[in-house]
Amino acid sequence: MTVGDTARAGDPESVLQAGSTLKARTVGSDAFNSLVSAVTSLTAQSGAALSVERITTMIQASSSPANLIQMADQTLGAELSAFGGKMWDIERRANTARSDFDAASRDAVSARMKLDDLDALNLDIECAPTRPALVFATRDADERLADVTHRLQALDDERLGADSSAASSISEQRQQYVSARTAMPTPPTVSAGVRVGPRMPDGTGTTSAVGLAQLVDPVLIAEAWQALTPEDRQLLIVDSPLLIGNLDGIALRDRNTANVITATEYRDELGDRIKMFDLLEKQYGDGLYGSKISNLRSEIKSLDAILEGKFAVYDESGKKSSQDGVVLVGFNPLRDSIVTFQGALDPVTGNIPSWMEQVGVVVPGTNSNLASFTGDLDRGKDLFALSGSKSGYFTWHGAPMPQFELPEHIAEAAEHGFADTAAPRLASFVNSLELPEDTDLVPIAHSYGAVVLGTAELLGLKADRIVYVAPAGLGHDVTGIADFPNTKDKPHFVLQARNDSVVGWNQGKSGGGLGHGPVNPLDTPGVTRLETGYLDAGDPDSGTIESKGGMETHSTPFDPNSTSLRNIVGAVKGGPVSLYHPNDFKVVQGGSWAVSVDIPGSGAAKPEESISSLDLSKVK
Repeated sequence: MTVGDTARAGDPESVLQAGSTLKARTVGSDAFNSLVSAVTSLTAQSGAALSVERITTMIQASSSPANLIQMADQTLGAELSAFGGKMWDIERRANTARSDFDAASRDAVSARMKLDDLDALNLDIECAPTRPALVFATRDADERLADVTHRLQALDDERLGADSSAASSISEQRQQYVSARTAMPTPPTVSAGVRVGPRMPDGTGTTSAVGLAQLVDPVLIAEAWQALTPEDRQLLIVDSPLLIGNLDGIALRDRNTANVITATEYRDELGDRIKMFDLLEKQYGDGLYGSKISNLRSEIKSLDAILEGKFAVYDESGKKSSQDGVVLVGFNPLRDSIVTFQGALDPVTGNIPSWMEQVGVVVPGTNSNLASFTGDLDRGKDLFALSGSKSGYFTWHGAPMPQFELPEHIAEAAEHGFADTAAPRLASFVNSLELPEDTDLVPIAHSYGAVVLGTAELLGLKADRIVYVAPAGLGHDVTGIADFPNTKDKPHFVLQARNDSVVGWNQGKSGGGLGHGPVNPLDTPGVTRLETGYLDAGDPDSGTIESKGGMETHSTPFDPNSTSLRNIVGAVKGGPVSLYHPNDFKVVQGGSWAVSVDIPGSGAAKPEESISSLDLSKVK
């Protein structure tokens, strides 16, 4: 290779064109804009079959790879354009130097030939007066040739340096493309359509996970499932864990096995999603995605508690033991569905054991979601701890619940669309449970959960007793307990703090598409109000449930040692519960104002008046 060839190698115009093409390319921003458009076109969360909030988060996280690609295109395009400009400049200077090199070479050859020809004549110095001039010309040509050679070598070195710098920059930008590729969400696992059998109830045919779902009726699904061998059940669980884990009629133990698979995979997805939001945060800064990242970390914390937390269980003899993880009866993140069970399962059937006397179903309300589910688990633990060894508790969050958050979620708690979506799912779940004949089932619904429960009762939910805690209402189509086909003759109870400022002002009010029906659960016929009492049952010095303040008292009826929680457990177990006593008051004239003053010794301070939660008769 001749000196200067490196400096003039390659095609600067092609490199410049490649840089311009990359800088003009919008594949990343096009994808990002499409994802933004998808987010903004989603329907409202209320009444949606899927969790719009969760889908929005997934789409937002997925925009991170698109942004990375766009940034990599822009940066690499700029690098290539700069490199192409350097190539062109070095080539231009090298072409000039190469012309000088060729001219110097010709002059050096010509001068050397003339000098050699003169010296060949072997003349005396007096006879060769031109020789000094020829020697000077030869020396000058050699010097110019050496100088231009040095210039070309320097340009070769400059080009090699530019090549090295460009290669390093391109390698760095390549890592951006790699980051974009690795940030892409993992494609969802697709069922392979595994079929097992022939072990259908009628002894013929084979079935798949989808085939089981197509039976629709939970009774038929249960029969088909029990007809399969344990090995075949495991094959279907592994093939389609999301479907099997959420299919009413499948044994609770097997639903848990399937849902643990789904929840574990989803936990890993959350970690990847956090990484994508971290990338977005680095791109845009200003804490724009901080709340999203915090929420996803809270979801991981909840999943860790569900999958790895310590939960007490009792066997038939009443022996207590600790269980790793709660029974995960339902888990579908796209439907924002999380259903757990705390209690023992029959070792043979995998369902509620024959010796269990009562089962509670806790339905949480506003602000309940996967990120805050550890609080719902704790309520289940507190109820379980007070209920004894013959009880078990489901925590049912089978659909999106309203969130109260300013400014975008300010009105969600007043919308009935969430209940319209959740209620059919709750009714289907409860009515499909395989319960022993003598096991009572008692739903306990808090806040907006009461709207879901009341609407589910309207749709035919079956239960032995019903408990509403600080209920927002009973549903926009409910006019009274008599509307409930299967629970109208069952005992209904309500507990609410006297100064609850969350729902205490709006019950029984609706209009303009907001509100939860005309029924005020606190005074509707057929619903018995129970006392919330003291923070420590029987201890007036502990303070009443109301003592924590109007906002706090919306949730304090679930305080672990309180009179109210004791009454909730009494309703679940069919034991005695204490009636509510309103505060007595007197009107006192204070100057030009008349004020109402509570009379000491009234309300929660009155002697308890207990009734049976089974038949509402007085209990001494």
